[in-house]
Amino acid sequence: MMIHTDLKPISFIIILFLISCNSSKLTTKKTTNPPHKEGYTFGIIKHKDTGNCSWIISDSKNIIYDPINIKDDEFLLYAFKKNKIYFKFLPLRMKNRCENVLPIKLLEIIPYTD
Repeated sequence: MMIHTDLKPISFIIILFLISCNSSKLTTKKTTNPPHKEGYTFGIIKHKDTGNCSWIISDSKNIIYDPINIKDDEFLLYAFKKNKIYFKFLPLRMKNRCENVLPIKLLEIIPYTD
């Protein structure tokens, strides 16, 4: 009988320890990308004075895009200065207006924040 009474406090402590370890795993879970940026591409908008592409967006993989609808009201705010942005787009099947620049239609832009 004496052995069983000594095991109760130890087993209780072990159970509490295991429960506390599992609960800490749930609360410290972090995602690498903030939710508002998932599904977006990072890019930098630049205004060009020459050529058919008035604006270009270059991404982190050095792919250059021609946003054909940058003058739409919802995107015009980003068009007049060099801006870091996150954007969603659709690739377009049309002749490139500029060499080595892919035409796209912007769907959404959110400003880049550090």
